[in-house]
Amino acid sequence: MKRLLPFLSMLALLVAVSCSPASQALKRSKNLAKNGLTYEATLSALDALEAKPGYQKAMVQVKQLGKKEIQLQLRTFDQMAADGETVGALDAFIRAEDIEHRANAAGVLLTGTDARRNEYNDLRSGFIQGLQNDGRAAIQRGEYESARRLLERALHYAPHDESLRADWTVAKATPMMADANRLLGEGKFRSAYYVLADMEAAIEQPYQNSRALQDSAVRSGQITVGIRDVIAPTRQELDLANGLRADLIKHLIQSQDPFISWVDYNEQARFQTDERPDYVLNLEMTNWQEMPGTVTRYERHGYRKVISKVKDPETGETKTETDYVKVIYFDVDYRYFVAGALKFSLVETSDDAQKILASEEVSASRERIIGTAEYSGNAADLYPGQWRHIDKEESSDRVILSGRGALSSRLRTRNNPSLIHTMRNDIRDELTHKTASAMFDMLHNPVYLP
Repeated sequence: MKRLLPFLSMLALLVAVSCSPASQALKRSKNLAKNGLTYEATLSALDALEAKPGYQKAMVQVKQLGKKEIQLQLRTFDQMAADGETVGALDAFIRAEDIEHRANAAGVLLTGTDARRNEYNDLRSGFIQGLQNDGRAAIQRGEYESARRLLERALHYAPHDESLRADWTVAKATPMMADANRLLGEGKFRSAYYVLADMEAAIEQPYQNSRALQDSAVRSGQITVGIRDVIAPTRQELDLANGLRADLIKHLIQSQDPFISWVDYNEQARFQTDERPDYVLNLEMTNWQEMPGTVTRYERHGYRKVISKVKDPETGETKTETDYVKVIYFDVDYRYFVAGALKFSLVETSDDAQKILASEEVSASRERIIGTAEYSGNAADLYPGQWRHIDKEESSDRVILSGRGALSSRLRTRNNPSLIHTMRNDIRDELTHKTASAMFDMLHNPVYLP
């Protein structure tokens, strides 16, 4: 046995090594090479070496395949360049260069691309210059989509060329700027703002007066929404609603929507200012329910063996009698149910006859066990079901041989009324999040924010 353990450990280690990503990639490389897919085989060998630096078998595979593949790609470059297939020639050189760079970074020295570097640079320079000239001509004709595609092809071979990047920026941004200006003229300020934001994200910089146009769109299209106090029909609901409006305002402000300004419009603020918000949000706690004392009972059956001494009145002799007492026991769960509903209405305040634009109600509920009473003894001491042999004890019968009070002494209770407070807070938070989400969906309607 002692000799077997080291063997098993070594076997497990070999299995683990054979299943590693590096081993799998190397195995895939060998299979691809057998099928004549040398380029894919070289890349898979590089994957194995990068997954496990210093892997000797992978280094040998990279050395053998990489040297041949670089020469093959360079011959393809020469042939396609001679045939006038510029794109294919450039891609072949890039493939060879990629293999060379990856192998050198992994510790395997491969060379060969420097011999064709000048030819590649000359071919690439002429190709890029032609694409750039065609792209600029397309921009002059107003064909911005065609110009963008041409310049993106050129950037594929010269991603750091500033001149190409500048022309591509013009081709990409000019139609989006025109679209934003059209939307601003139509009064669709929010749509124009996000077109400009998408443009800046695409070109990774501001373009012309895009920032000024965004600021102008926000100034022209921003609305103010005043949030009123929460109305509650009962004292309990008023206490529960205390602080809900403040949580809602905080949640809405954190959204950082540039077109919506949230205003605390409580009763005191209404009469201390002459300015009215564009819209008012009315809040009402329409329903709050708490139902304590809901009980769920789980019934258990068992038997207890009782041995007693009984005196015969005729003979005066004392004899021992055995009795089996059936026990019905309940595990009890005390549940508590809390539910709340909040109704909000968006009211337009542009005239004296305030108009309700939209109204919606959100609700939330929780139910938790706040108290339990359960049997904590050995489950084997409770015999489930009926006995087949009442007159005598069988080996398959399980009975409690202790006194009558043994079962009730094993009662375990738990009571956690603090869960009620937790449920109330959870419902308040859920109502706040649901109201904020519904408010955003409502206000993002083009009717209110075009």
